[in-house]
Amino acid sequence: MHGLYPHSMAKCAFDMFTRCMAVELGPKGIRVNSVNHGAVIDYQFMTNGSRKRKHTLEADAVAECYGRQYPVGRPGTGDDVANSVLYMASSNSSFVTGLNFIVDGGHLAAGVPQVVKVLTN
Repeated sequence: MHGLYPHSMAKCAFDMFTRCMAVELGPKGIRVNSVNHGAVIDYQFMTNGSRKRKHTLEADAVAECYGRQYPVGRPGTGDDVANSVLYMASSNSSFVTGLNFIVDGGHLAAGVPQVVKVLTN
């Protein structure tokens, strides 16, 4: 298989796994949730504490291209994803389980196309 099919199938399987584990483990007081994110510009911390771009310029161009199409007008950041995880780990979400938490800047709601062609050198 080529293209997005293997990735899409794996995401669907993971979403269902999240729901099944939530049902299975809920009676034991264990909540199970997952995060599905849209285009994210990734950074890695260097030893001196500054942030440095991790991805190639092509990957950043794809994220920026998607971001301009999102209702929020930008690609996500690691902080956006981390904040959703912090919420799910907090007591504020004590009644939330089996959720596929979508952190995508409105990607699914707006019907942004899945494939963006980026011209590179």
